[in-house]
Amino acid sequence: MNEDGPAPGVVKGKRLIAAAWQSTAFFLLVLLAGVIRLDLFGVVVVIVSVVMFSLGVLLLALAFALGIRRSRAEEVSVSGLFLLQGSSPSVVRKVLIGSVVTQLTAALVASGLRIYTEMAFAILAPTFVFGLASVWAGRYGSFPPRTSDSV
Repeated sequence: MNEDGPAPGVVKGKRLIAAAWQSTAFFLLVLLAGVIRLDLFGVVVVIVSVVMFSLGVLLLALAFALGIRRSRAEEVSVSGLFLLQGSSPSVVRKVLIGSVVTQLTAALVASGLRIYTEMAFAILAPTFVFGLASVWAGRYGSFPPRTSDSV
């Protein structure tokens, strides 16, 4: 810690980052079980996917509210808030967006392997990690200060 704030190597929001990867690992296990034994785990895939989607929508609403609150003093951009562009360190962006891409890819592959089944619900689940990434940016992201010319 120095006078200007935390040391450059310190990553903020480690719990959100950990939750992203833990949910990714859990989701991958559920998808694998669903692909292998759809008759037993099809309902589990649907429930997990719908719950993750619902939580993701709530997290996205929270991130939007955080962005609105911060926009009074900072120039919050949509790409910075929801895609972490220019608002997060590259390590954080790689981990969180990597988690979104991993879940999305796994959902598409699983849905493709078990076409026209309950596995189609899996495409909803990455909304959760997308919401976590957006909340991270809303809380810990760095945005430029609002200038007097900004409206």
